[in-house]
Parts: sequence; structure tokens; C-alpha cells
Amino acid sequence: MGTPERTPELTVELTAERTPEPPARPAAGPGGEPRSGGQPRRAGGQPQRGPHARRVADRLSVQFRVPVEPQYEPAGRRWTLRWYDGPTVDSVRCALERLFPDGDGFAVRRDLTTRALVLAAIRETRAGAMHRSEGSWGQRYHLEQLLADRDHPDRTADPREAAMLERLLTAATAESVRGLAAPDLSRAFDLVARNGVAWLLPEHRLAGPADRDALALAPLEYLTSRYATGVHRTAWETALAVLPLRAAVAAAHQDPDPDPDAARAALTLLPALRAQVSAELDAIERRLAGAAAGSTPTA
Repeated sequence: MGTPERTPELTVELTAERTPEPPARPAAGPGGEPRSGGQPRRAGGQPQRGPHARRVADRLSVQFRVPVEPQYEPAGRRWTLRWYDGPTVDSVRCALERLFPDGDGFAVRRDLTTRALVLAAIRETRAGAMHRSEGSWGQRYHLEQLLADRDHPDRTADPREAAMLERLLTAATAESVRGLAAPDLSRAFDLVARNGVAWLLPEHRLAGPADRDALALAPLEYLTSRYATGVHRTAWETALAVLPLRAAVAAAHQDPDPDPDAARAALTLLPALRAQVSAELDAIERRLAGAAAGSTPTA
């Protein structure tokens, strides 16, 4: 997992219905008299709610299956429950409200890891929403806003996406005298904004009958990667957008020396192309027959 990155904090002000802790003796003032007001504190300066915060964090960890850690913030004199990726802030807030209907005064904070942000960058590049002109901070802000309401933003959709993510994380990691460092988020953003995502594909061969993990290329993807030019090449490299079916098969047919995989891919697509052409011919026949009969039927 990459170096965790912080995201803006949201606070939940709730009051708990819990077993009261034994009252602590007030600390003595300069003259030996008890101080008035204030919350009982441990020697380290933290309020005596640490064990309670730990229990709440452990309960949320079990419920959401992600590590939740309590952290005391002296400046705000409050406990914050923090975790990486995992559930959204709203999900944890709802869980706390169910646990403590009257509130418990915890702040909650989810931080996004580099892994989650890089995965989002791959997806947004495919959607055409990552632009170098925005700069890395603008891109990061866009991704943080995008992921705010998404649970587990670090989870990949399939083995291919997982392999693409690992390849980009590796490419964005510079070597140092101490070995590999953490992936550089700005470098990852720049790589996909400049080069697209097709180079991240783990396999550039045609998938065979035994391939079930979607790592290798489907027939239309293979023909696109081999024959696409111009705007179609840009669309493939940036968004993995494939050629139209007829154009892909025609490109293989017009190749004076197609490789065996290109020929196999085109042959695999012929039934789909035949069905497409047949449907188009049927539509033409209906229209012309209607015109010949003196009316123009709808499609």
C-alpha cells in the first residue's frame, strides 16, 4: 500500500449512552484547593476516555473490516476515529449514531491512500477526465471529491485492473540508495495524463479459450491495438476504446500479411459482424418496401 494521504476531516458530535466512569478526584490548585471545572486527565495529558475510544474503534474495525484507530488531538481536546480507504465518512457516522443515539463527541476522518488515488486516476483517464493542464494538486482535489462518497476506493474491479494498477504504482516509484521508495502520486498522474492507460495492460496478446481472467486482449481489443490509427489510436491508448466492429474486421482483411492472431480475432468476430450487417439489411428492406407501397414505416 502506498503512503497514506490525508483528506478533509468531518466531525460527528454525538453524546454516548454508556456506563459512567468513576468520577476522578479534581486536581489540586496552587494552594491545595481542588480546581473547578475541566475533564479528568491522565498524567500524559489525555482525557480518561482513551479506553472507551479504543473500544469504539475496535467495534467499528470489526463492523467495517478495516483498522480504525482513535487519535487524541490536544488542540481540539477531542478524540478522532481515523481509518484509510474503507467505508465513507457518512457510513461510519451512521454506525456511530446507531451505537450512541444521544451522541458521543467523536470526530471521524477517512484518509485516502496513494493506491486509491492512483486507481481513481486510471479510471478517470479512461473517462477522459484527467488533464495535465490541471496540475497534480488540481487532479488530486478532483479525485478526492470524486471518491468522497465511494466505499473502499482502493478495491479493483477485476484482475486486469489490478494488474494495471500495480504496473502504474511500480512505474511511479523511483529507486533510491535504500531500495524502492513509495510511489510518487504526481508522477503517476503525469504518466497516465501523458501516455494514457493502454501501456498498463498486462497482456498484449490475443486471449485464448483457456484465458478466464481478462488479462489478455479480447478479439476486438486485439484488432484495435494492432490496426487503430489517428483518433482511434488516441482513443485506444487513452481510454481503451475499441474500433467499430466492421472497421476492425476490414482492417484485418485488408492487411496483406495479417499475423495468425489477427486472423483468428477477425474470424471470431465474423458471426457478430454478419448479424450486424443482416440487421442493417433488414432495416433497409423494410424502409424500401414501405416506400414502394407508398408509405414510409418507422424504423
